[in-house]
Amino acid sequence: MSIASRAFSAGSAVLGKLSRLLPDGRPDPLAGVPGEIGRPADRVDGLAKATGAVRYTAEHDLPGLAYAAVAGSTVARGRVTAVHTERAAAVPGVVLVMTHRNAPRMKRTPAYATLQGPLGAAAMSLPVLNTDEIFWYGQPIAVIVATSPEAAQHAAALVHAEYQAEPAVLALDAGRPHTPAHAVLEEPVTRRGDTRAALAAAAATVEAVYTTPLEYHNAMEPHATIAHWEGDRLTVYDASQYPYGVKEMLARKFGLPKRNVRVLAPYVGGGFGSKTTAWPHVSLAVAAAKLAGRPVKLVLSRGGMFDMTGGRAPTRSRVALGADAGGRLTALEHDALSSCTRDEFAEAAAIASRHLYACPNVRTHQRVVRLDRIQNAFFRGPGMAPGSFALESAMDELAWRLGLDPLDLRLRNEPSRDPASGRAFTSRGLREAYALGAEAFGWAARPDRPRALREDGRLVGHGMAAAINPDAVLIAGVTLRLAADGTVTIHSATNELGAGTSTAQSQAAAQRLGLPLDRIRFEQGDSDVAATRIPGASAATTTLASAIWSARDRLVRELLALVRDTDSPLAGLPEEDVETRDGGLYAQGSSRGESYQRVLARAGRESVTVKGRSALPYQTVKRGTYSYGAHFCEVHVDELTGEVRVTRWAGAFDGGRIVNPKQAAGQMRGGIIMGIGMALTEEATLDERTGRIVNRSLADYHVPTHADVPDIEIRFVDRPDPQTPLGAKGIGELGIVGVAAAIANAVYHATGTRVRSLPITPDKLL
Repeated sequence: MSIASRAFSAGSAVLGKLSRLLPDGRPDPLAGVPGEIGRPADRVDGLAKATGAVRYTAEHDLPGLAYAAVAGSTVARGRVTAVHTERAAAVPGVVLVMTHRNAPRMKRTPAYATLQGPLGAAAMSLPVLNTDEIFWYGQPIAVIVATSPEAAQHAAALVHAEYQAEPAVLALDAGRPHTPAHAVLEEPVTRRGDTRAALAAAAATVEAVYTTPLEYHNAMEPHATIAHWEGDRLTVYDASQYPYGVKEMLARKFGLPKRNVRVLAPYVGGGFGSKTTAWPHVSLAVAAAKLAGRPVKLVLSRGGMFDMTGGRAPTRSRVALGADAGGRLTALEHDALSSCTRDEFAEAAAIASRHLYACPNVRTHQRVVRLDRIQNAFFRGPGMAPGSFALESAMDELAWRLGLDPLDLRLRNEPSRDPASGRAFTSRGLREAYALGAEAFGWAARPDRPRALREDGRLVGHGMAAAINPDAVLIAGVTLRLAADGTVTIHSATNELGAGTSTAQSQAAAQRLGLPLDRIRFEQGDSDVAATRIPGASAATTTLASAIWSARDRLVRELLALVRDTDSPLAGLPEEDVETRDGGLYAQGSSRGESYQRVLARAGRESVTVKGRSALPYQTVKRGTYSYGAHFCEVHVDELTGEVRVTRWAGAFDGGRIVNPKQAAGQMRGGIIMGIGMALTEEATLDERTGRIVNRSLADYHVPTHADVPDIEIRFVDRPDPQTPLGAKGIGELGIVGVAAAIANAVYHATGTRVRSLPITPDKLL
């Protein structure tokens, strides 16, 4: 272990002990109360999206707008010795050619999720286009700005550079593994008990290596940025999951006060983690706009997204399990290896093994290899998705070794406390999820031997896997405006990624304020509203709910102040005796009160505006807070071609209180579909001689289509978590975790062939 990793682990241990002294927060009075929360409401933005009224980043237009395109490096490591831009500059319509020789100086900013910048938005700290040094294939070496996108793209293709190439490290086997300082803010090493002795004494053991490849997000909306300078004030439209973080990053990078930078990102057409951070094109668009003296739009092509944004790092996991004759785990080892860059960010594949099962002897070790590649990115279920493929495949192998039902093996190893920390859970409904999923699928009828089922000449197999993902309440602020007509508008710096945040928060606000849903308006994606740090982590629902709860309390205080010393029936009531319902304020359990409209009319006010901030999540910091799930699937395998088709799926999930069952089911289906791609088709092929991704288009990088997707039945435990806002837990990433393992386990049940390397392509079965 490095000094940094030892220090991080020691600090984590101290914080863990101190966290037990924290007070409990206030239980949310809405948790478990029927009403708007829990109703499968239609999306509030559904009609606007269906009719094209919603505008995404690349669709905005500004007076004098110019268009940018990027020319990328054709070596993975070295230095630029010359950039020939004469032909590009001569293209009609070109107004600027920006290279490292004339680009504005940009201050280095620490990379997100590193110890140097844990809350920053920069994808990497490298000085792109402020140096002649090349760090990865496809790194921008020139930005062309023109009066049309076609002219910019044509000119970019004419840029030619000369390099002093240097040897590049491009494969996991080519680098030197080391222990990172942390593994997505978890300890990189776990040691509990004596795994070596426990494995030697176990009645049954499994030891195998499981691998997952480089994968890319391929969101429907491409990455895009529009930058507009007005003097020393900067406005940026960006396809970002983290508007406030981008605001901070750009202010630092260009030496501006934060108040002079505004980032707008109300709607994002899918992110899945790829838009959590600001990739170099964001700063380059801003720099080009500054140099050109006019607004600039930079939209990455599909191929450019493979070159200039990161994907999920490849992983290699060695898992060793030991169990007694009764099927109880006695040993668990998980050695995980993934790639990173100079900015140390690990795809922490061993996390699930730390938290999912009870076991007295555990050793996990996350290591990384620095490659000369663009930084790897957060990808739905970071660490958990590839790590669960390894762990849940190994659990299935152990079940066969013991002669146990794979579901029964998991039930026998359910912990009563978080295995990694020893803390109590805020809630854990995984047993209930197992039962719901097994019933929906008909798991009890599964044959207990491989190759036992056939249908239409194909082998049929059934598989299952567990899912786990950490839940977090982060930092958010909102502004709430109550108008004289009784309508409420809530402003937030978070945005709509497609998951239904605006609908869920409108529902929660409606119930909290005692208003019909159509009286709530949720405006999002403006970095100037408040410091809000929800770049992902499935944290938007609970974090925003906490901030809106705070705003509601402040609104009550403001309104009670307005009626003080008046003839209002509310006059003299203490805040704790007042509830918000039926469109106004009322004494608890009484008809004494009046509407919001009446309170504002008496005071002669057009509106009242208050701010709210999310509360410190004491109760979740001092306990283990996770969402859980259970996947059950059926596959058909063609013996002649090796083709695998997923034909049936049932998934059951514990996400605490489900705010909107319709949206939540859609999230789970989306995660499962991404998991099907992870299991069967998705792999970015990196030429390890050059650093170039070969299949950098959707014609060659295969994501699932409708023809690949079966009927997917979703069920929820739907039991409120007593420690979280609304009683909810994050579920946006949970759906993908465990999917690949469930499919691999079903393939083994169908064929008797165990595939431990993703994707499961026909050649691995023939």
